[in-house]
Amino acid sequence: MVSASMSIIFKSNGQRGTAVNRTDVALSTLAAAAGFPLNMQCGGQGACKGCLVKLGPGRYRISETETVVAAGGTLEARACKTVVLCSRADIEIPSRSLLKIGSCASADFYATRKNLFQPATDARNGELGIAADIGTTTVAAILVELSTGKILARESAYNRQIELADNIASRIALCCEDKNLKKLQQLIIKETLVPMFGKLSVQSSRSLEQVTEIVLSGNTVMSHLALGLSALSIGTIPFEPLTKVFSDHAAPEIGLTNCPNARVRTVPAIAGYVGGDLVSDLYIAEPDPAHLELIVDIGTNGEIILNDHGRLTATATAAGPAFEGAGLLHGCRADIGVIEKIICRPDDSIEFETIGGKPATGLCGSAAVDFIASAWRTGLLNGMGRFNLDRLRAAGRLVQLEYHGIKGNACVIVSQEQSGLNESILITEFDVSQILKAKAAVYAGIRTLLERSGHSTGDVERLVLAGGFAAHLRIPNAITIGLLPEMPLTKYDVVGNGSLAGAYAALGAGGVWEELHRIAKLPDSCHLAETNEFENRFIDALALPNLDPDEFPKTVMEGVNYV
Repeated sequence: MVSASMSIIFKSNGQRGTAVNRTDVALSTLAAAAGFPLNMQCGGQGACKGCLVKLGPGRYRISETETVVAAGGTLEARACKTVVLCSRADIEIPSRSLLKIGSCASADFYATRKNLFQPATDARNGELGIAADIGTTTVAAILVELSTGKILARESAYNRQIELADNIASRIALCCEDKNLKKLQQLIIKETLVPMFGKLSVQSSRSLEQVTEIVLSGNTVMSHLALGLSALSIGTIPFEPLTKVFSDHAAPEIGLTNCPNARVRTVPAIAGYVGGDLVSDLYIAEPDPAHLELIVDIGTNGEIILNDHGRLTATATAAGPAFEGAGLLHGCRADIGVIEKIICRPDDSIEFETIGGKPATGLCGSAAVDFIASAWRTGLLNGMGRFNLDRLRAAGRLVQLEYHGIKGNACVIVSQEQSGLNESILITEFDVSQILKAKAAVYAGIRTLLERSGHSTGDVERLVLAGGFAAHLRIPNAITIGLLPEMPLTKYDVVGNGSLAGAYAALGAGGVWEELHRIAKLPDSCHLAETNEFENRFIDALALPNLDPDEFPKTVMEGVNYV
């Protein structure tokens, strides 16, 4: 039994921190308590290498196996799967394992409206506002000058709630205990938004005391958790939230203590699984009642709205966090040094580009889509997402490793010598399967909504893509893997982070807030779990590009190269 008085020493980048050692508490939790939050992008499932640390001499339990590190030695291990069993331990945390709070990659939107922000006539000079998109996996925020609408700073970060759970369903289940609900609110408010807002202040050289308005936009579960409301009722039939219209709060009331003078407003929700993020998307997309259109927000909680000539139907599908890099062996958010583009060539050479041209440190979700699309076109991957092992071996790219307790195959994208991690950067067959499950959920949701309305993908006149991931997605590759319908690229309209754009617009005048509330009441809801069509479409969509060749005739029959 470890004495409660014994401590663990953490070291990283010349900084030190101490945490009290407690029996059966993961090292990742203790590191966070010591001021070193780790990159827990898989939710602590041991599915990635985000939280690798170096264990000093001592006794540990790693994935249920007791291990001793001898004096003078070190051992690399996943902190989320490690428990310290000795009285004292020294832990070295590489900088790459620390949770990165700031990055601007997801804080972009491309609004179609000419006058997205309208300054209030009574806006006083010097007042600031913050718009924030609270995603299940990623959070984005911007600091805005209210008198002009000028964006002064941008930030994005992983939602720290992934330390407890990486998906909506698990976070809902946690709400059954009050202590977990409080922890979930703390993780999103105090440990995600507060640091982000602080960085906005540093970037802009403006005081957060000048912030008078904060608008939050997110899916219904995230909106509940940010305000400290239980989301438990959303997880059971009839999937109804506690509320769809959220009360205003003074920022300190909900824990945003570094914005003492701000009022917090939250964009209203449509249904339990269709939230304010889709309301914002609808406002930005401006659906035409004379046409058949789809609005698709691709994220962990993929949300879809069908505009059938003015009749709106909304649904959501659990895509999971893979599109945002979470849960992939070397997956991460878009940042400097992260691979943003991959091309597999017929000779099995692989070309890649990193953000900023720096040595590769990981790969983002859009790059994984690129890889799967081009590897399938060249035959390196088959229709079920399995590698051609003979070709990988001949190209010197085959790695066989134990992953999730079973042996699996992986393809080397970047060699150890070329990477910025001192190890090879890989894509595993498990990574591919995670992307295929995510794309199957989105495509099956699209097809189900269309089918229930008596339409096919060929009838769609416009498809609006929203979400931070969509802003970086190469649509032709998304079509090739069967994520998006096979139709002319001219029908696609990318708005980027529409949720953030809607929150930004709501900071201004012009009746935007009232319009968002009106829009939230318009769509009907469709629960995919209650339909037979969704399950059948999902199974078909697990293949590349789809088990039904009629869904992607051009891709399958002509082998179109969109790279």
